[in-house]
Amino acid sequence: MLVTGGGGSIGSELVRQVAQMGPAALFVLDHDESAMHAVQLKLNGHGLLDDEFTVLADIRDRERIRAVIGELRPDIIFHAAAHKHLPLLERYPVEGVKTNVLGTQHVVDAACEFGVEKFILISTDKAASPTSVLGSTKRLAELIVAQAAGRGRTRFASVRFGNVLGSRGSFLDTLDFQVANGLPVTVTDEEVTRFFMTVPEAVGLVIEAAVHADAGETYVLDMGDPIRIIDLVRRYGTLVGQPNLPVTITGLRPGEKLHEVLYGEDEVTLPSPHPRISVVPPLPVDPQFHSHLMPLYAAAAMSDGARAKRLLDSHPSLVTVATLSLD
Repeated sequence: MLVTGGGGSIGSELVRQVAQMGPAALFVLDHDESAMHAVQLKLNGHGLLDDEFTVLADIRDRERIRAVIGELRPDIIFHAAAHKHLPLLERYPVEGVKTNVLGTQHVVDAACEFGVEKFILISTDKAASPTSVLGSTKRLAELIVAQAAGRGRTRFASVRFGNVLGSRGSFLDTLDFQVANGLPVTVTDEEVTRFFMTVPEAVGLVIEAAVHADAGETYVLDMGDPIRIIDLVRRYGTLVGQPNLPVTITGLRPGEKLHEVLYGEDEVTLPSPHPRISVVPPLPVDPQFHSHLMPLYAAAAMSDGARAKRLLDSHPSLVTVATLSLD
């Protein structure tokens, strides 16, 4: 098995849980060497970084990714590598395109070329009816995965879920730091809600969904009811003996939703064999899909962030997704 973005919060937990299953080989790919060091330290008790199972590579580099997958020939790829911080991608949309869209295309193409058995994309609830660069680039990644189904022997799927508690750079990290340092807790809006799940819980369901992956469908994890962020702050304050934590309301940032959703407005949802996972069938193959991506890739190559943002906002595969028929 190969986990891209294996040094991140979701990727490293995937590595941990998969390692417990005793795979013949488990490869951790990341461009962050310090993150890989931390994963190896937790997994093996050392951080020597001197074995073949830690792979330093960037998914933006097409030929490097092709060479890695061609050499390792993994049976299963969990593709967790991504940029995930919404405000930064609003400021630097080119980075989101290069990693979340083009990087995914590189790994998908190599998986098809070398006959990987299964490819699982880690997606986000922000890809459902996207309003941000993060959501749009991850939705395009889902569509790349769906369009690849049927190209060869590889069985493709995406897994979509919301916020994970305790992930690196998550709200809980920020909350813990602000409280520990006597700072007011920053919340965007008193009514803002988010879905939450623990990292181990989310990854366990990702692995379960991978068992059923087949034809480019998107599996959506049951995240329970959305939680008001302000209520989460109050509960945390009670737990640490500070029930009246000072809160500063900062306002929603560009691209942010007041309430996240797990499904697009016109997405069809079906049950899966697992009671906590539902399925969104893939859209029909669009013969123009990849040609629609070319101007976006060109804008990214030229570091033209304004054009990249305009193209994302008007991308045919995103604008017309609600009008396509599933017949």
